[in-house]
Amino acid sequence: MRRAPTLSPVFFLVVAAVLVATMSNVARAEDPVAKVTALNRKALEAYSAQDYDTARTLLKQALEVCNASGLDAHPLKARTHIHFGIVAIVGFKQRDAGIKHFKKAQEIEPEIKLTKSLATPDLQDAFEEAALAPDSAVAPGGAPGPDGEEKPSVQADDGDEDRPSARRSKPPAKKKPADGDDGDEGDGQTGSLFIALTGGTGFGLASGSAELYPDAHKLNGAGFALAQLGHIEPEVGYFLNRGLLLSVALRLQYVNNLNGHTGTGCGPDNFCTPGNSALAVLARANWVLGDGPFHWTVGGQIGGGNIRHAVQFPEDETCGSSPPPAPQNQTCVDNLPGGPFLIGPMAGFFYELGSSLNLIVNLNTQLGVPKFTVNFDVNAGIGLRI
Repeated sequence: MRRAPTLSPVFFLVVAAVLVATMSNVARAEDPVAKVTALNRKALEAYSAQDYDTARTLLKQALEVCNASGLDAHPLKARTHIHFGIVAIVGFKQRDAGIKHFKKAQEIEPEIKLTKSLATPDLQDAFEEAALAPDSAVAPGGAPGPDGEEKPSVQADDGDEDRPSARRSKPPAKKKPADGDDGDEGDGQTGSLFIALTGGTGFGLASGSAELYPDAHKLNGAGFALAQLGHIEPEVGYFLNRGLLLSVALRLQYVNNLNGHTGTGCGPDNFCTPGNSALAVLARANWVLGDGPFHWTVGGQIGGGNIRHAVQFPEDETCGSSPPPAPQNQTCVDNLPGGPFLIGPMAGFFYELGSSLNLIVNLNTQLGVPKFTVNFDVNAGIGLRI
């Protein structure tokens, strides 16, 4: 009998450290899309607090980042112009400047609409007037000025509107999106690439023959077992759209508290031990539900590999933690591998901690066949959307 391959916990710690370092480097890298998204979010918070000067300054910075980062044709720049137009009209009574920003947004993204939670009839009228204008140079009242230029009384070059003396008006109350509404297109995290590192432990049902002594260590029926000590799961994915994440995860498991048995063909000491590690690769689809920073997730996974559970066999007390002359009178703890085909549902939540960082908590299940197991993994970790 051969000695099963084993992996030290240090291996898993090294893998986790490398992955965390890599993700930290990615997070530190300047991501212009994430920066513009964060500036828009802060601008809308200032707008809701009637701090229109701050909102205008933040949106101007967002446009500057777009211009410096090659995002001139990006939908996020169009959304920034929409927000700028709203601030100009509502906060500064500059309807012509707002129309100009609406027009610029329409030139970048012809199908764009007003941010739904901020729309009012007056803003909608200005937006429709911008759509009818022949170009982005619009004079006060929506009519083109002489030679297509704006009248000098108003300046609207990407956020340099003059502050009017008129009293500012209160912004409209935020409206809840209707069913099927995508909500604020400019809000929230917008990156498409997703990188995550989670970890946890598992438990479930296992049956069949154990690895060390398959003839002697058997479970005739499904019994409860722990997938101890734990596992880590690096994951890479892509958001096909706002609510659908496709990803691939690597499940690296370490099983502790196993012991061995004197046998043959297990190295020079003839001491056999069961494998203490397991590897599985899983393809996943997750639906991300809800608006705001908190999102429920539901989905499923399918893949291949093994999940191991540690099982005691009380009738066998001939095992030990090390080869003779150490005592061999311990209750045998063997492992039962499940798989290699794995499939099951998932559920959990994301919580946005910033413009790209997420807290992740989930419950993943795996049905393994032909070696039967039903396993439940409880995981927590972090994810980056970039």
